[in-house]
Amino acid sequence: MDFFASDIFLTALARDYHRASTYAFKTYALEGQQVRLVEIDGGRPVTDGPFYDYVKPLPAEVPAQDPAGSPSQGTVSYLPRLVTSVIALQDRDPESSLPLFAQEPAPLIVWERFSTWEDYLALLSGRSRNLLAAQRKKLRRMTDAFGDPVFTFDDRDPAALDSCIGWKIGQYEGGHETLEDPRALLMLKALYRDGHLVVSTLRLEGRCVAVHAGFVWEDDYLDVLSAYDPAVAVYGVGRELRMRLLEHSYRLGHRSFDLLLGTESYKWYYATHLQLVESYGTPPLARRVRDTAQRAVKQRLMALSPQLFYRAKKLVIAGRRQVRGRAGSLPPNRV
Repeated sequence: MDFFASDIFLTALARDYHRASTYAFKTYALEGQQVRLVEIDGGRPVTDGPFYDYVKPLPAEVPAQDPAGSPSQGTVSYLPRLVTSVIALQDRDPESSLPLFAQEPAPLIVWERFSTWEDYLALLSGRSRNLLAAQRKKLRRMTDAFGDPVFTFDDRDPAALDSCIGWKIGQYEGGHETLEDPRALLMLKALYRDGHLVVSTLRLEGRCVAVHAGFVWEDDYLDVLSAYDPAVAVYGVGRELRMRLLEHSYRLGHRSFDLLLGTESYKWYYATHLQLVESYGTPPLARRVRDTAQRAVKQRLMALSPQLFYRAKKLVIAGRRQVRGRAGSLPPNRV
């Protein structure tokens, strides 16, 4: 069972984000597949939410009964994001492996293909020797200026997560819808408080300068959130932390390092595989019309440039924030 189907994640989604008064974990059928979801307030299965990147089908050997012991009830007609397959990426040109029909790819590092950590570094060097050389140069400059950076895999200082959230919001000119949603933050911080969100840090002279937050579940690492202090960005602190985290994940014996949804260029650089995430089933009519229009625009932008797509996405978020701001400033209606 994957993390997004676990009691831990589904509880946080129902209790902290949806604020459900009651919830239960159940297995649902959809066109020959079985998925595990949380049902809230006596009847609504949840298929979407913050930090909920995808749903994976349960293995075929799982009986038509919830792993926790509750009987399966009913079916769902639609899932917005279901992992339908996993494909290997080309070593030299990983982006060329993306099928044109893919709705939302989730790049993945599968560690078992590498006998040593140095074998993985060789893959990265083959993709871009300059990036590794540039990072080593930045590390030397960083060390000369501040001394040796200190990496901590599981940093329990709550201020580190707060710094990560603040830096990440600052990267988005239009704002970050999820991280500025109080319910989503409540959910994320509850997962951290309960020990399910691992916050990794890089510190210079005791000061936190880069943070990665992720879930570790059954020897898989899920990379949820990362950010760095822009004041020291010139030293490559974000990439340095990522490389140390990847090496730590490899040496811990993790099966995979899941980069989750998104086609940012750095994900292609690190990934060895790709999880294809598609909508599945028959969506409601309103969603079908909206999704068709959005998919057409996204495919055109992605064909031109992934960077162009994400710039356009930032503009959309900025527009939504402006609309909400104007709505909040309107005087109350008078009868």
